[in-house]
Amino acid sequence: MRIRNAAVAALALAAAACNDNTCPTESPQVSALADCTAGAGQLVSYEVRLCPTCNQTVSSCDVDMSDIGAGNIFLDPKVETCTSSNSCPPACQANASTCNFTAPATPGTYVVSAYDPATNTTQTGTLTVVPPGGSASCDFSVASR
Repeated sequence: MRIRNAAVAALALAAAACNDNTCPTESPQVSALADCTAGAGQLVSYEVRLCPTCNQTVSSCDVDMSDIGAGNIFLDPKVETCTSSNSCPPACQANASTCNFTAPATPGTYVVSAYDPATNTTQTGTLTVVPPGGSASCDFSVASR
């Protein structure tokens, strides 16, 4: 009876953890990054095509601009994982997820990258920053490498 009670308590605790948005996060498979254009200093909704497994829910995207001086931006999309993925392969999303950040203040072309743990490679795209007030757009046609 004690074992059964302990198992029920463990399941209840696990379920409560997911309901409290405290599930562990991990990096999902990344299939492509778009090529985008944005005005200097404007908000960018950079498109990333992810392939989460059935137990993963897209939750956030960290943006690392510490190497912006060298023209590099690193995206780190995260998914919440509340259950085991024993039998659910990745399924690439038809609609892109977005990583939001402010475009650099200096016009130019920047390399945007994200690590894909499924293939142990880095996917890349570009961000072309135009003078302030320029139009914003993203396109996967070139980025689907």
